[in-house]
Amino acid sequence: MTEIVVRALSMVAVIGVGLLLKRLGLVRREDARPLTVLLLWVTLPAALLTAFDGRTLDAHLLGLTLLAAVANTLQHLVGYLLAPRDDRRAQAFALLNSGGYNVGTFATPYLAAMLGPAAMVPTTMFDLGGAFTSTGPAYGWATALAEPPRPGRVGRVLRTIVASPVFVTYVVLVAFALSGLRLPAPVLAFTTTVGAANPFVAMVMIGIALELRLPRTQLALAVRFLVVRYGFAVLAAAATWLLLPLPEDLRRVACLLLFAPMANMQLAFTARAGLDVEVSGFLTSITILVGIVVMPTILLLTA
Repeated sequence: MTEIVVRALSMVAVIGVGLLLKRLGLVRREDARPLTVLLLWVTLPAALLTAFDGRTLDAHLLGLTLLAAVANTLQHLVGYLLAPRDDRRAQAFALLNSGGYNVGTFATPYLAAMLGPAAMVPTTMFDLGGAFTSTGPAYGWATALAEPPRPGRVGRVLRTIVASPVFVTYVVLVAFALSGLRLPAPVLAFTTTVGAANPFVAMVMIGIALELRLPRTQLALAVRFLVVRYGFAVLAAAATWLLLPLPEDLRRVACLLLFAPMANMQLAFTARAGLDVEVSGFLTSITILVGIVVMPTILLLTA
């Protein structure tokens, strides 16, 4: 238990390093972007390749993918149903910002730091389901509500999915696991070295990008979304822990991931649809802070 707390506090301290660098004026929030590129294209794929090497998939791990897809879809639907019926843009914003889990750039390195590399396999399987539903049906539906009908929307959604290096890495890893292929030793040595930097890069990036400013006029809207998100998370986590026929370690990881922050891509989708980026960015930052505290707390309570 003490070791989990120490590891969680270490990750919080690294986030503090990013915040401190920004407060001292050594970096700006915009400087988080090159770190994001480094994370998504280099360190995270390397860490995932290392963690997945030699792993086999069973029905329980695939069940995590299904759980994430169902939970994420329900969360998007809840947001949509609670939005004003006569305001299509409000419905689009609710669709985009009521679901989505930041697994790749937050939960995976955070849980790997607390639980070890073995945690990366179930988090990846969970992210497959969540990422597919957020980048596919939810994004397509939201853009249909926010924009006038235009040809090529399906193609844009598909390009969004294919352009995600993490999603493509996940698909390759699942194919490797199902076929029993292994990485050559020199490649594995390289991915192990590069992947070891992933938690540090991810947490520094989060510290630099963290913003908690929001006009008071928009605060009530943000609070409403947060209440809905975490009310759903509590119910889904309780159902997962008490009802799902999964091994205890996988149920524990699933409960943790249900409290993961909003996915960064939800902010990007909100901007692309011309919706309220300021509220979306605030929600992303608040859910990061909640995840930092709640995820290790759940881990300690279920250990």
